[in-house]
Amino acid sequence: MTVMKKFAAGLLGLTLLGCANLAAQKNDDDDDRKPVLPGFFHTEPWNGTLNSTAAGGTVNGLKTLAVAPTGSVPMSSYTFTSTKDGKSYTGVIVGTSPFSAPASSTIPAVIVPLKITIGTAVFDPTAPNTCDGGISVVNRFNNSPLVQVSPLTFNGVNVGTTQFIDGFRRAEFWTTINGSAGYHNTLSPVTTAPVQSLTATGTNGTTYSTGCSQLGIVTYSWMSSQLNTLITNLTKSGVVSPTKFVIFLVSNVVQNQASTASLTNCCVLGFHSATGNPVQTYGIMDWDTTGDFGAGTADASISSHEIGEWMDDPLGTNATPAWGNIGQVSGCQTNWEVGDPLSGTLMPAITLNGKAYHMQELGFFSWYFNKLGVASVGTGDKFSSNGKFSGPSKVCPTGGTN
Repeated sequence: MTVMKKFAAGLLGLTLLGCANLAAQKNDDDDDRKPVLPGFFHTEPWNGTLNSTAAGGTVNGLKTLAVAPTGSVPMSSYTFTSTKDGKSYTGVIVGTSPFSAPASSTIPAVIVPLKITIGTAVFDPTAPNTCDGGISVVNRFNNSPLVQVSPLTFNGVNVGTTQFIDGFRRAEFWTTINGSAGYHNTLSPVTTAPVQSLTATGTNGTTYSTGCSQLGIVTYSWMSSQLNTLITNLTKSGVVSPTKFVIFLVSNVVQNQASTASLTNCCVLGFHSATGNPVQTYGIMDWDTTGDFGAGTADASISSHEIGEWMDDPLGTNATPAWGNIGQVSGCQTNWEVGDPLSGTLMPAITLNGKAYHMQELGFFSWYFNKLGVASVGTGDKFSSNGKFSGPSKVCPTGGTN
């Protein structure tokens, strides 16, 4: 099952039907008006099979697991009853369960930089980025709060000095874990693999704009196929394995969902997925320095969206009561994807070593599963990481938030 999710970065109410409805925004570099491109995220749910002892059931049409898979990154299973609809939900999350006694997990991760060539344009995340102080995307990523620790506050609550996504998970279940310093789920070790070179020829690749706003666009089908081949080859060579989360990192390259690379049905900023048995989890994420997607998308925001979703829904199969018509979602969704209802909404910047990094605000567990009047288990009794949601999601159809 493929879950499609769309939003307009920095814009409200923009319908994502190709580029027909692109809004205009002032280009700070000159007096011309430059359109803000629509960006959205995607999930490819795992569709493999596990041993019968790990078989679960089906909730809202999605496969669920009764126990966490083995031979992969650390995962925990859960089963609970939602107050929103009274139904029981079962699934798996990365790391240690917040529903049990506080304990910690470390999750190995490997960054695989993808150098994409489209005609004469080369998008290389390992090369110095002249549009970002001469620092490469890989260096920026490794020095960001996604990897490095920093003091973190969510909704006025200090959750400790840690990585951003670990801090988010702690904040998301703050009262469940009783603020325990013993509960952490960190990416460690984080290693960087040799750069992998791909060339998008013919209709598989094109470019948009020039200079520092130049963007590479490749077809989604081509990129998905390339990632599957890379996973197979890199697994054989020992670079990646199911015991590591694979981060395919690209620099100013996105995908469109048409047979020819163009602004039609563009732009997929990132997606996460899982394949095989043992389950290999992975994601591809753009590090954007173009500004093409407006103020709601910058540097680490795309990666924080994808890694946050992977942490709470690593297989893309964790079901929720129906929610929707908010953020990038038009219509209803029934999965626990913490980035989608707040796509394009940034947290306050986190500055490390003089660089301001931008993380996306993410939805809390309670936003998906609580009925109105039931307190959030997240920090500050809020339902998202920076308090934009002060109440739980509304039932969909209708959707939105309380």
